[in-house]
Amino acid sequence: MSPRPHERGAALLTVLMLVAVIATLAATTLDRLTVATRLAANTGIAAQGRQWLGLAEQLAAVRLQDLAAADAARTLAGPWLGQVREIRLPDGGTLRAEVRDGGNCFNLNGLARDQIDGTTVADVAAVQQFSQLLLLLGVDGSRAASIASAAADWVDSDLVPLPAGTEQARADSAWPPANGSFADVAELGAVQGVTPDLLGLVSPFLCALPEAGPQGINPNTLLPEQAPLLSMLAPQQLSIGAARALIAGRPAAGYESSVAFWRASGIAADAIPPGAAEQVRLKSRWFELRAEVGNDGQSLSSTSLLDLRETGARIVRRRYGDWR
Repeated sequence: MSPRPHERGAALLTVLMLVAVIATLAATTLDRLTVATRLAANTGIAAQGRQWLGLAEQLAAVRLQDLAAADAARTLAGPWLGQVREIRLPDGGTLRAEVRDGGNCFNLNGLARDQIDGTTVADVAAVQQFSQLLLLLGVDGSRAASIASAAADWVDSDLVPLPAGTEQARADSAWPPANGSFADVAELGAVQGVTPDLLGLVSPFLCALPEAGPQGINPNTLLPEQAPLLSMLAPQQLSIGAARALIAGRPAAGYESSVAFWRASGIAADAIPPGAAEQVRLKSRWFELRAEVGNDGQSLSSTSLLDLRETGARIVRRRYGDWR
């Protein structure tokens, strides 16, 4: 018995609906399979990239140990400093790496000093030095003093604000005051008075080292653009221009001692601010490695902090992110 005409139309419609559903399911499955395949490939590329970045850390550690062995008393500038090196990798990718003296900076965690009972209090001398650095970078006086004090209140463990400081974070900040060490320079952006523009201005001169106390500056490894860090030590006696000249005119074998550096500066010994003479140190301990691996249009980068001591160099911090 043959189906009636209207029944044949309903059957055809049912078949077409089934075909449409199956096609939709197939397309969705294929799309998800494609995404999963890409995710798996990206995961594999990322894992391989991290291995290559780890290789860069190992190479940097060996190179720094050789550098330390060459001169036990001083760390000198050389081809290793501030130059981007490229290595072609067996898988067709490229590894780029750059090493800098990671101690040539103002250490935000030096804004507080340790107490015997395990607490920390603001270091007035460090607060003044940070304020001077901000002034040298073009920040006006009252704002510089306020930011320096607020940053010290952020890092010290007490809840009592300094005269120009505050124990409160910026109103629009997602971070509460730490009352502890800065984990990263970016955290300064949560301190009251610090805008994104100001953070971008001062970040190249700052660091958040895992130690307190005044940070030593090595004039033998300073780059010309880091001249404000020298001027910061004696802002009334040493202009940024004069500091830049001291970097450009340092002896081929480097300054042989901190006394030789201050003599070259032309500043009388009794005119050097208290503590500034001791902050010029010719042996570097901290180094920063910036590395990036790229392959097939994809890239992964890292910034690593290395601690170089007599026992060798070790990685104390690693951050993955964009090449800067």
